[in-house]
Amino acid sequence: MKQLKSVLALLLALALLVSCFSACGGSDNSSAGGSSSESSSVDSESSESNVSSEDSAKEGETGTPASDIYEGETNQQTYPLTEEKVTLTMWYPNAGSMGELADFNDGEFWQWYEEKTNVHIDFIVPASGSESDAFQLLFASADMPDMIEHNPNGQKYRGGEDAAIEDGYFVDVAEHLDWVPNYVSWLHSHEDWGKACYSDTGKLYAMWGVWRTINEEGALADQGLSLRKDFLDKVKMEVPTTYDEWETVLTAFKDELGIEAPFYTSKYGIDNGEFMAGYDTAPYFYQRDGKVQYGPMDDQYKDYLGLLHDWWEKGLLDKDFATRTSSGITADNDMMLNDKVGALVDYGTRMSDTYITRGATNPDFYTVAAPQPKKSASDPDPAWRMYDAGSDRMTTRAMAFNAESEHLELAMRWNDGFYAEDVFLNANYGLEEQEGTVWFAAEDGHRIGDYDFRYSNPDGISSATVLVQFWTKNPPVRVEAAQIEQSDQNKQDSYQVWSQYEPTHFLPVRLTNTAEEGTQFASKYTDIETYVQECNVKFIMGQMSLDDYDSYRDTLKSMGIEDCIALKQAALDRYNAREMK
Repeated sequence: MKQLKSVLALLLALALLVSCFSACGGSDNSSAGGSSSESSSVDSESSESNVSSEDSAKEGETGTPASDIYEGETNQQTYPLTEEKVTLTMWYPNAGSMGELADFNDGEFWQWYEEKTNVHIDFIVPASGSESDAFQLLFASADMPDMIEHNPNGQKYRGGEDAAIEDGYFVDVAEHLDWVPNYVSWLHSHEDWGKACYSDTGKLYAMWGVWRTINEEGALADQGLSLRKDFLDKVKMEVPTTYDEWETVLTAFKDELGIEAPFYTSKYGIDNGEFMAGYDTAPYFYQRDGKVQYGPMDDQYKDYLGLLHDWWEKGLLDKDFATRTSSGITADNDMMLNDKVGALVDYGTRMSDTYITRGATNPDFYTVAAPQPKKSASDPDPAWRMYDAGSDRMTTRAMAFNAESEHLELAMRWNDGFYAEDVFLNANYGLEEQEGTVWFAAEDGHRIGDYDFRYSNPDGISSATVLVQFWTKNPPVRVEAAQIEQSDQNKQDSYQVWSQYEPTHFLPVRLTNTAEEGTQFASKYTDIETYVQECNVKFIMGQMSLDDYDSYRDTLKSMGIEDCIALKQAALDRYNAREMK
């Protein structure tokens, strides 16, 4: 296995090197690595579980072992996890979320959890913007960390999740469910989420993040269209609901207020689907009545590009959008903080006057949510939500484990603690003893984060720093109420505006390819995606004519898009056929 991994690592490194030279733009290829600094075994008194790995998933089916605990209400680990302190290494791609901390270990939660577990974490934090490249370099390193926290939607092993296990890099969590009883309780509590966690072959590539939701039916959308309310007030207009109304508003922003980028798009010209959904298409793969489609092949997609080209010609888009850093959500700081943006796709946590705390120069800065536009007010609502946790409760984070870690059981038990209520409440709200300062108790006793403390605390700590100094960034269990209930009413209303749409067209996040399919898909779609992104920009800027769109589609076919659609269809069919057992 080690010889095979060495060969694979060499091939991967060569592939990455070639891709770096062939890419249109460079990126920071910071490597990541680390090893445990102490050797110790898990304490012999570590908690026992009522689940056995023999009960875990078998080939070809998913398996959710029995548990009588609901959502980790009782912590089933025994602490400390080890008698002698052990240091574990964890790859943690959150450089952009450190606030003013020099080390995540300076955060009060991490200090509390270290004392509780007797485990110290050596955080390995790749440079912001280099995360995807740094993730690939992990597989070319002889020093892979014990734990790898990542976003599997953007940081993927080239052959797919099953291949990462079969090639000996990551452990199959399904083979060690007796070590993670708190996680098992969540698998048992929500079968839709459990179904999404397993692969089609019954493997668990990682311990997946989960929302503890406000509503039983699932999580709210946490991102959507955002407009400058103070700008709307100045031009005496209301939040637009149709594309024509949007054009009127954006034109007023440009002509009356001199806004440089009335509508801010990603550097690819296309957002994550919220703004184009009214054209009944999507930015990439989606489904219609169970059949996988590819947005850029649609006539509707062509029509939407025509709209953007028209707006580009009229100066309603950022003239330099192709040189910006945004890949779909939020804007470059200089643009956002200096009154250069009128509307964009943004996160709920950044609504209202949040940008003032981030350095906005205008004291009247205020944003409100906008619904997805329609061509006509009488059209049906769009069938798109970019972030669909409604069916599987899954967050965009997961923790994978180095299959050759000498502290594998300890690492998995350490992470399992986050799925227990006594730990995830502290991770989401602040420590229990911080009641009255960082959080307060509602009438029914549940915690509510203190909005005033986060945004105007007496020590003048920035809101970004408060998040990591007293709480944690993207913990394995995210309490939805912690994010929403501490917000002002406008922010709470934003989540409701964005959540009114059914994710009918959105493909389940957890479609999985077989190892062979993953290789086939990557060999074709990597080039297709790059080509589509480049052509989107050219169509919008008029460097390619939409009269040549049929020829463009023919090129996509010659590059293998129909094969990629077929592979996605096979994955969707298998996903729909999964059964929880």
